[in-house]
Amino acid sequence: MKLVKEKSTYETSNYLNTLEKEMGFKIEQIQTDNGLEFTNDQDRTNKKSRFQKTLEELGIEHKLTAAYSPWQNGYVERSHREDSEKFYANRRFKSEEEMYKSFERYAKRQNNIAKKVLKFKTANEMLEDYIEKEKARV
Repeated sequence: MKLVKEKSTYETSNYLNTLEKEMGFKIEQIQTDNGLEFTNDQDRTNKKSRFQKTLEELGIEHKLTAAYSPWQNGYVERSHREDSEKFYANRRFKSEEEMYKSFERYAKRQNNIAKKVLKFKTANEMLEDYIEKEKARV
């Protein structure tokens, strides 16, 4: 989870540049929707977005969900709704620093909650399992 200042290819590209280091392993593929924070409007241009160029530079495959198919991003949409309800809805922050500290605590809690979609493991447990499997494979 990451709190960003704006929903843009600039922010998503900057995050990509730190993601592998933060995760601790090479990322092979990222799946996104066709949002303007990931891709350019295909009706206006067929040029690649900054995000797509950054993916290419990092050697990460970009997989897109089908346009207008919310069933393909149901988990992400549900996660965004839960974050909105649990974190944003009833909070007012006195400063940006306070908001970031609060979000850090929220993200830490969320990453330690077991989820059905993760076979009743936490996101942190899934990450640890993945890293261990990668180490054993090498």
